[in-house]
Amino acid sequence: MLPRRASTTALGLLLLAPALAACGSDSGIDAGDVVPAAQDAQFAGQGVESVVALPIGRLEVTAGTPVTEISAEDTREVAEVEAPEGHAFVPITWQYDAATYGALAGYLATDASPVVDLVVDGAAYRIPAPERSGTGSESFYVLVSGSGADPTLEVGFDGVVQTVDLSSGEVDEGRAAPLSDITKPRTKRFPCAPDVAFGRTTLRPPDFACTVTRPVDLPYAGDAWAADGHTWRVVTVRTTLGRWTEVSDDLKSGAVYYSDNVQASYRLGDAEAAHVIRDPAGTACPDMSNSGSCTTEFHVVFDVETGKKAPRALSIEQDFDLKLATVYGGGEAEDALDLTVTANAKLK
Repeated sequence: MLPRRASTTALGLLLLAPALAACGSDSGIDAGDVVPAAQDAQFAGQGVESVVALPIGRLEVTAGTPVTEISAEDTREVAEVEAPEGHAFVPITWQYDAATYGALAGYLATDASPVVDLVVDGAAYRIPAPERSGTGSESFYVLVSGSGADPTLEVGFDGVVQTVDLSSGEVDEGRAAPLSDITKPRTKRFPCAPDVAFGRTTLRPPDFACTVTRPVDLPYAGDAWAADGHTWRVVTVRTTLGRWTEVSDDLKSGAVYYSDNVQASYRLGDAEAAHVIRDPAGTACPDMSNSGSCTTEFHVVFDVETGKKAPRALSIEQDFDLKLATVYGGGEAEDALDLTVTANAKLK
């Protein structure tokens, strides 16, 4: 059973019809119009429940029994609302599951939003998509032509449509089916191989840390669904580069640099990454609270064939822009340097 949730936020749906001060055919509403319910979770636990797994999170839907009248206590309007003759209201409560909403956001690089149609008796009614939030519920009535029996919900995301039978709760997931088995990404990290190669020579190698998560296979990542027979294999790579020191030939002077920018590229076996997404929350470059080190986190997406053993060898190459921090020993130094760092990891 889907949990009942209270919400202090305003209903994300907007009433599509004029103010409903009248009843019956003079109400001024038409098929497809949406009437907000009085309570945010009004129909939770009182109807047929279903779950639609989307790249942005699991959408939990409860569909109530169609009605022809809505009492003043059940709507945010000021009076009872009656459906025009030959019409009915389909009650719906929906919400994103808090545990999965945004859990895969790091692997997304898209502005796509769900597109939702309520389909009754062969007629499709486009309704506003759920509010993009992992908290709170929305409840509303949709006016449809006919009795409202056997409604279905078509939930599309970037061209892939899942169909929900609101009478039984069954969902035809299609290409989105693998999302149903994924709750949240794997966050356990493993160190990269200890050998690290620096593209410049220094007598004082900096501290360099590198970790990678276990891979996860997703049907949607970056800004597209995986092609037929393929999946997206995603990992998260985090690195930290300490300050870089250049020492003069006579060893009496030198300069210290910090990085303020990094570009990264990755290969899984011989395949280049399809998407490299920088995580701003995991990036601090430079991090002046940590001696000017550069910490970056990238979500990396590879295209692999399903049913075929994918390579485990991950190659990492990062190009750092180094800026002069200080000069010691009275020497001279360039204001900026380029540094390439390469590392490897074996996916677990």
